[in-house]
Amino acid sequence: MTAANLLDLTTLQNLVDLDDGGHGLLSEMIEIFREDTPRRVRDILAAAGEGDAEELSRTAHALKGGAGALGAEALRHLASDLESLGRSGSAAAGADLSERLHATFKDTLAALEAYIAKLDRA
Repeated sequence: MTAANLLDLTTLQNLVDLDDGGHGLLSEMIEIFREDTPRRVRDILAAAGEGDAEELSRTAHALKGGAGALGAEALRHLASDLESLGRSGSAAAGADLSERLHATFKDTLAALEAYIAKLDRA
């Protein structure tokens, strides 16, 4: 996936603009994302593994919010799909759920780090 598929560049730019053109706020948000997301992914996988649709919906909703605030668009979409699945009463997210969540998180984190590096060079 490319950065354009993974990230909402408008959201990222808005975060930079809120910081008067700096990226301290964005960097701090990325660090929180880096620390918090693995736990959210574990919670989602546990809910799906236990067949707990309500918990899947709740934990996916939390991931969706965090990802959306940071402009992590691909992860937000995946979490939104999982939230909808759980709300429909199902936790059958597919055998490849772990791979999809981990890969999307890893790729998103790399794209966010590249975005910060680009700001540093500007």
